[in-house]
Amino acid sequence: MSIIPTIFSRPRLSYTVVGGARLERGRRKPFRLTLLLLNRGGRFHRAELYRELQEIGLGEVICLEGPTVAYDIEPLSRQFPQFRFLLLQEDASSGERINCGIEEARSKWVLVAWSDMRISGLSQELKNLDRLDFAGNLCTVPLLKNQRGETLPSLQIPALIHSRLKLLPWEPLREGMKTILPFDYCGIYDRERFLKLGGFDPAIPNPYWQKLDFGFRAFLWGEKIQCDPTIQFRYLEEQGSEDSTPDASYKLFFLKNMALRRKGERVKLPLAKLLVYLLRSDTGPICAYKEYREVLRWVEENGLRFKNDAPGLIRGWEVPE
Repeated sequence: MSIIPTIFSRPRLSYTVVGGARLERGRRKPFRLTLLLLNRGGRFHRAELYRELQEIGLGEVICLEGPTVAYDIEPLSRQFPQFRFLLLQEDASSGERINCGIEEARSKWVLVAWSDMRISGLSQELKNLDRLDFAGNLCTVPLLKNQRGETLPSLQIPALIHSRLKLLPWEPLREGMKTILPFDYCGIYDRERFLKLGGFDPAIPNPYWQKLDFGFRAFLWGEKIQCDPTIQFRYLEEQGSEDSTPDASYKLFFLKNMALRRKGERVKLPLAKLLVYLLRSDTGPICAYKEYREVLRWVEENGLRFKNDAPGLIRGWEVPE
């Protein structure tokens, strides 16, 4: 049974594992860090990237592929026998893929990156993982650069402008700056904290709202997402913008986060939000009521885990100078 506390039930992803046999033999101690590599774009840079990662000597590398499997997976698994390839048998959102990879990982820390990136500062970071333990972060995000080497404003600061949620982009200027979400899912995740939080919600497939739901839940439950500019990822190709249009994913994000109000030691989903939801939902009143009831049940099960509500979190967020 999946550990992800989704609103709508969904079976665990099915996948097969290729490679990693040589790594299994004689392995007694857990790995310090797992690199979870998400495949994106073509295969042009892949072998070169794998050679660079092999030289770093991470120990465990998990490559997520599928459901369409490239013809070169078998040759690559022989060329890089310490890599494990997870071949998904069905399509899935990026968050679902990360859930799957982090569950499969055999280390305390899991670094999530994309195949169209180059990573620097990782060798040094392997020596500093104890510092992450001291920081107590759920996720430590890197400094991101575009293909021209320019720093991206990858930190996202939540704000209420005219009673609407807005994200203010900010550059990662120093270590320890907070962000409400891991930009492009990238970062070093504490595996145990991630699983206790429930990971990314598969019921929210839109990447923008899926990451925002994860980030809000993290902070509302008392976790932290902070940056470490010494870890740097550089994109090899230009990246498009995300779709932040309110859609079905936004509705679930709203109910699970923005609609909640803290009352005493727990949060609740006020009955008044039901009328608002019914009026604004495009699925009809019966379906909207069922959605509301399912979220209400989830809130009742997890109400004591909340340390704050969304308005309180946003009001208390310090804007960096």
